Amino acid sequence: MSTEIGKVQDEVDEAKKEKAEEDSPLKKRLDEFGNILAKCIGLICVIVWIINFQNFSDPAHGGFFLGCLYYFKVAVALAVAAIPEGLPAVITTCLALGTRRMAKENAIIRKLPAVQTLGCTTVICSDKTGTLTTNEMAVREFFVFGNSTSEFLESEVEGINYDPVGAVSALNKGDLKKYKNLKTFLESMYLNNESKLIREKGRTIRTGLPTEAALKVLVEKVGKYDDEAEKDQDGGDNVESYGTKLAQAYKKLAVLEFTRDRKSMSVVCRDNSGSNLMFIKGAPDYLLKKASNGLTAKGDITPLSMDDKRQIEAKVNKMAKKGYRTLAICMKKGLGVLSDYHGPHHHAHKLLEDFDKYAELESDPILIGVVAIQDPPRPDVILC
Repeated sequence: MSTEIGKVQDEVDEAKKEKAEEDSPLKKRLDEFGNILAKCIGLICVIVWIINFQNFSDPAHGGFFLGCLYYFKVAVALAVAAIPEGLPAVITTCLALGTRRMAKENAIIRKLPAVQTLGCTTVICSDKTGTLTTNEMAVREFFVFGNSTSEFLESEVEGINYDPVGAVSALNKGDLKKYKNLKTFLESMYLNNESKLIREKGRTIRTGLPTEAALKVLVEKVGKYDDEAEKDQDGGDNVESYGTKLAQAYKKLAVLEFTRDRKSMSVVCRDNSGSNLMFIKGAPDYLLKKASNGLTAKGDITPLSMDDKRQIEAKVNKMAKKGYRTLAICMKKGLGVLSDYHGPHHHAHKLLEDFDKYAELESDPILIGVVAIQDPPRPDVILC
């Protein structure tokens, strides 16, 4: 408990104890009312007793002391009569009526004083993930280049969970032939990915990072617009049927893990022709500064002008203002010392063991597109 984590635990325990001891607003108000009422009744009783001072010696009482005692009894009787005995019953009834009204609004109250506490509430602070949201990341928008780096194919994506079901607004069947960079876009997202989609008990769950799982879901959604895709893509337990088909053309050789200083992750792959290439994903601001080329819909690698970069930045900022997490998807050809990399026994393998070298290995990527990811709100809390 003397460690830093132990100190945090102490503070958490102390906060819980303070919260448990804290009175509800209703109890505080009743305590205040009780104190004021007791003082007022006490004062009135003393005044009534003193007013009758001249009657203490009345012969009917049998002496001064007995008269004093008689009027003291009168003052006490007055105090008892002034105490509102029906107050607890009235409060309980009012709270019960409040509970009924709350029940009509689909709010269940377990403790009666909570009704009044809720009535005093002006702000409700709720955790977001898993309470207001589904806790299942989903790609909501993406864009890739059109026929030039100044043109864009922008699309919204339906779906709020890991089930690969939902329309891609800008695509029609067969568009993957029309936009050659789309296939590379999907290959990059699928291969540069350590997550796994699994079908279990009628729903799709994931292993690995939720952000990466969202990218694999997008691969399957866009894959449905490939007219060469297998007809049974939606059948069976293999949720990643289209991605698996794409991956057959590559062999994954190495993974350059994510680091916070460069804000990206990469994989080195070998295609069927025997050429090595790198697929990269990461923060758009980081990769856009490093990129000097973009991959167009025709499959051409075209230089990015400053105007092109400004357009991309504006689109990324627009996505970010919606509360989306943005990721740039890139690739790189001509890997230099890694161009003939084949595994741990290669002479350049030591470079892959040094995190500080990763940024240099990822230099001059080819930008393909950007995705916008969100932990979507539950359908029943949209108004919140």
